[in-house]
Amino acid sequence: MSGSERKHESETGRAPAAIPIPAIAALASTERLEQLKSICRNVVDLSPMDPAQIVETFGGALILLEHGVPGAEQIVLGLAVDKPDSAVLMVSDSLPVHIVRALMKIEASDILPSDAGAGDVLDSIDRIRAAAEAIETKPEEPASAVCWAFRGAVGGAGVSTLAIESAFAICEKVGPGKVCLVDLNVADGMVSSFLEAVPKLDLAALSAAPERLDARLLAAWCWQHEDGVSTISAPRNPDADALATEAAILRLLDVACAEFPFVLVDMPRHMMPWTKPILGAVDEAIIISELTVPSLHAAADMAREVDMLRSPDRKTKLVLNRMFPKKRFRAEFAVDKAEKAIERSIDATITSDWDAARTAVNLGKPIADVKPKSALVADISALVDRLMPDGVLAAHVPQMPARRKAS
Repeated sequence: MSGSERKHESETGRAPAAIPIPAIAALASTERLEQLKSICRNVVDLSPMDPAQIVETFGGALILLEHGVPGAEQIVLGLAVDKPDSAVLMVSDSLPVHIVRALMKIEASDILPSDAGAGDVLDSIDRIRAAAEAIETKPEEPASAVCWAFRGAVGGAGVSTLAIESAFAICEKVGPGKVCLVDLNVADGMVSSFLEAVPKLDLAALSAAPERLDARLLAAWCWQHEDGVSTISAPRNPDADALATEAAILRLLDVACAEFPFVLVDMPRHMMPWTKPILGAVDEAIIISELTVPSLHAAADMAREVDMLRSPDRKTKLVLNRMFPKKRFRAEFAVDKAEKAIERSIDATITSDWDAARTAVNLGKPIADVKPKSALVADISALVDRLMPDGVLAAHVPQMPARRKAS
């Protein structure tokens, strides 16, 4: 056994593959290049080439980039635009928003921590190969998952409720097994409590080795409701925020989006290391507020902050929750006056149904199961239809439409 084979076996705990990686192009440190030579027959050092030349010559191939090496960011951005069919391994402990967004546009990508060994690189390449093979054998479907993030402008705005109801509304339209709701309130999330779900996410294990997360492990951390929505949540832990590293959370969402066509994220209101990358990368960033003056100003401020992370054609959506039915007389001011006050359009309003919401959480069910004809359920369904890209729901409609239980 050669020295490189012994090194590989000691790092991975398994014998080396009979056929090593035939070739990989890399823009990385000298130490990383030497590491790659232990698992690859032909390692191409990209440092003498400029980014545009690298994109043109090696786009579509397997490329390893070490963040911080001059030219690495330009290569990722170039591949995302001109060669999205590439396979990219990004080595970094912290990536800026625009690079995360670019990686999501590349057909196959993975993020490895800076201390990743040769065995970790090999495992990552194996995952990319397996994902490519799975895509080839699957029936033709939309290329990428639809991912929405819900975040409250103020505390108690009902973010978890709206995220849950939106997930079940999508499931009602596309069938079971296609929607995943991820609760990123890792310290004190309410999704598992509201649905009587089992919080299976092992945050300590994920944070210790995010690169190890694959489809099989994700399935072990998922809990599926009887209506067909899968949830990912962690047991309550006041110290969990410290465990939720950027690499761990981004890896979790990356794998979830690879396994589910629809991924909804319940975000904490307080800022975390991964808040900006997620809000900048998701298809829809949805800010939840209420029709009170302090809440409206907080929502407008938060929406402007999130807009700075997104392109001009991907504006943050502002949703007002707990609106009273129009037939009731309350001391509320009109929505159009609210829009003038904050100088921003309100994208949707959700009617309050406190009795149905209370009954639903006590039974561990979505409101749509407890009171299907609730105005809240209708408003959520309309919101889903409005935000969903054209043709996406139709592409996933089951042969036999799901039927709701009678009220």
